[in-house]
Amino acid sequence: MSAVKQENEIILESSSLSNLNLSAKPSSVSAKPPFLGFGILCCIISGLLFSFNALLVKMIFSITPIQMFASRCFVQFCILLPVVTYGRYTNNVDITGPPGMFKLLVTRGFVGSTGALLLYLAVANLSLGDAITISFSNVVITALIAFICLGESFTLVDGLLCVLTLGGVTLIAQPSFIFGDIGSELDTKKIIGILCGVGCAIFSAFTFVIVRKLGKDTPAVLNILYYSFAGSLVNTCVVGVTDTFQLPCYSELLYVFLLGVLGVSAQIFLTIGLQYERAGTFAVLRSLQIVVVFVLQVIFLNDIPTLLSVAGSGLIFLTIVIVAIRKLYNHKRQQKSLSNLSEDKSE
Repeated sequence: MSAVKQENEIILESSSLSNLNLSAKPSSVSAKPPFLGFGILCCIISGLLFSFNALLVKMIFSITPIQMFASRCFVQFCILLPVVTYGRYTNNVDITGPPGMFKLLVTRGFVGSTGALLLYLAVANLSLGDAITISFSNVVITALIAFICLGESFTLVDGLLCVLTLGGVTLIAQPSFIFGDIGSELDTKKIIGILCGVGCAIFSAFTFVIVRKLGKDTPAVLNILYYSFAGSLVNTCVVGVTDTFQLPCYSELLYVFLLGVLGVSAQIFLTIGLQYERAGTFAVLRSLQIVVVFVLQVIFLNDIPTLLSVAGSGLIFLTIVIVAIRKLYNHKRQQKSLSNLSEDKSE
């Protein structure tokens, strides 16, 4: 009986580690989501909000991408500062974050804002589909970095999900650097866009891992406050040095404001989602964003869908279904292990 009990304890420990895989405090690790699939839902909502944010970037013409992002971060900072200040005086929230996390928070701010800025530059220099395609190469990068830095598992299923996601994204966006004539279309603007897209993928991957490392003990609003402050500071300095400041057109003021509102909402769901889901899983789930971008392009930019695009959408939805099934399977396996352990104790 003791051997069976020991085996069940090993199974339970292995299951728990595969779902959490985060070096955090015991109190943080033991925290449970409000309901099964809560982290997955937050990941999906975050992707939806980022999709609309990317569309707005293509709809603003009066200011540069750098100024767009600076404006977005400033709006986010103005929204979050009163919230954090209120939390500091009512709930004793430390603005420097949990003990030992201040440097990581600062790093998250600069790394995350740099990745977002590079995405804005990629969208400005490429088609929306091309830019999103390149940026979503972070699916593989995130899984590998999380495996190295956080000890998250990287199984054959994870590899399959990465391949399906990248394949689906490529089929939907049909980037010209893959499907088109590279020799005739690759100009300086496109090269800059491709480099910015690759940079966005790398910085985004590190951002997901850092947010995951910060854990549940770091409030989401505090996490995003550092991101917004870093983005506002750096990009305002860049706009000032390059002397590219312009007042947005009156008709686009609402779009600029919505950039900040959608941005802070997406970042909140991103942060909460990464507190309950593995970084690699989160990167795969965000692939839903390319499907939404594809639909928005059809509606607002009059892009006509192709059979390849439909096939790509099917692949991405398949990855989401696989992630959901695996999540449910792991949950049931953990519940069964707990049940067996409880029976052994009663005996």
